[in-house]
Amino acid sequence: MKKLRPIIIIFTILLGVFSQTIVQAQTSMTKIESLYIYNFIKNIQWSNVTDKYIIGVYSNSSTYDELKSILSVRKFNGKSIEVKKLSSPTQSSECHIVFVSQSNGGMVKKIVASADTKNTLIVSERGQLNNGAGIAFVLANSRLQFKINKTTCSAAGLQISASLLALGV
Repeated sequence: MKKLRPIIIIFTILLGVFSQTIVQAQTSMTKIESLYIYNFIKNIQWSNVTDKYIIGVYSNSSTYDELKSILSVRKFNGKSIEVKKLSSPTQSSECHIVFVSQSNGGMVKKIVASADTKNTLIVSERGQLNNGAGIAFVLANSRLQFKINKTTCSAAGLQISASLLALGV
């Protein structure tokens, strides 16, 4: 039993360090995704923006909080950005952008099936382009990048700048 105790202590410490590293990596990834989302706002034209851009989020609370803290203090063309936590696919109709985390990927199909996604860009983590997302984040060579489904974006009535299209992989 005495020989096992140091192993358990080391294992517990390593587990704590590893867990903290995962949380920090997720936070860093969310920060990068939020900056991409801000650039999507700057490089896409919506026909229904009045005084603010509305971003809906299907994700856990920590990702929502991180996105909100970064995006809600920004403006573009004098318009503020409001970040809302969504609980129903039909709420997506109220948004210009809907961010769907990887753990909620199944929501993309539900949003497309039950919400009016005209003038709504659906952004997903790790895929979902075939399920109706307009933009999907992907990891390529350990870097976060994105793919654009031009057909889906056009069908939603969104005009994407050539520079944004060129940046997609």
